[in-house]
Parts: sequence; C-alpha cells; structure tokens
Amino acid sequence: MRVLVFAAALLLPPLHAHAAGAITVRTENYPRPPYSGATYYIYGRDGQTICTKLEVCNKFEQCDTRYEQGAYKDPEDVETGQPYGTTPAVTIAPASLAKHVCLTRFGLAGGR
Repeated sequence: MRVLVFAAALLLPPLHAHAAGAITVRTENYPRPPYSGATYYIYGRDGQTICTKLEVCNKFEQCDTRYEQGAYKDPEDVETGQPYGTTPAVTIAPASLAKHVCLTRFGLAGGR
C-alpha cells in the first residue's frame, strides 16, 4: 500500500491542482526502534485533516493499525519531531473512496 500511494503521488498533479471538496491522502513516516516504523495516512478535504490512519509495522511486516477521526499523532512520534519521509497529497478518485477504511469508519467517504 505504501508503494502504491507513493507511485500515485508521482503521477498526479501537485497539491494546488486539487478540486475543492476533493478528498486527498498523504503519508508521513517515523522510525520506531527497534527495527519498526510508523506510517501515517493523512486524509484531508479543503485543507483540513478529516481522518488519520496510523500503521505501525515491525521488521517482519506485522502491523497494527489505528484509525482516528481528524488529526492524530502518537506521543512517541510527536517526541521524535519531523518525519523522515513524506509523500505529497494525492486526490482519491470518488469511485475509490469507499475502499478507504478510515473514511468509511467515520462516514466520510460520501458527501460533505
């Protein structure tokens, strides 16, 4: 999934080209010692964060996932500071919105 989001980011126009009301997703990555990492999938609409998915995976790609409505950052990652990797926001096609658990869990995949 992380590779797909990054690949899509390379193929789509920059953030300022997103239509008003469109839902976007971007990522931030943080280290989690030992040998783990945290990836945030940050969903936004009209410049506001509407949902955050946190996926923490170990070196064996065993992952724990958490969904929060609105903006969320785990205290461990706040303490770390800036992420070591990010991807630009990409627009999610309306037909694909229902595939994103973070959006459907909080009823955000439909209209405003």
